[in-house]
Amino acid sequence: MSFNVMECAQCGHRVYPARLWCPACGHDGAHAVALEEAELLAWTQVPGKAGESGSVFATVNALPRGPLLVVRLPEAPRQGAGQRLRLLAHTWQGVTLPWALAPSDGEGVPGKH
Repeated sequence: MSFNVMECAQCGHRVYPARLWCPACGHDGAHAVALEEAELLAWTQVPGKAGESGSVFATVNALPRGPLLVVRLPEAPRQGAGQRLRLLAHTWQGVTLPWALAPSDGEGVPGKH
């Protein structure tokens, strides 16, 4: 599981969504980079309509060096800020969006042993 962001070919700055020019150096070349994990910074639960559970959204820092992403979570995180999450791409109405999952019990996050 992973989620793609764009990385500047000149300076390595990472962004999502894609930009025409790098906001750090102005270069117009970039390539996709697959990211597998993120660190939870903050989250909130938006109430649903009557009888619905609502949605959970979070701000995460993609590891190892960004960018910051707003992701959707399938459920509220069990731990607070600092929890490691797995990133994945979820296509909804033809648009690929960032989602994150907490690793299952006993399952490590890629890169963490």
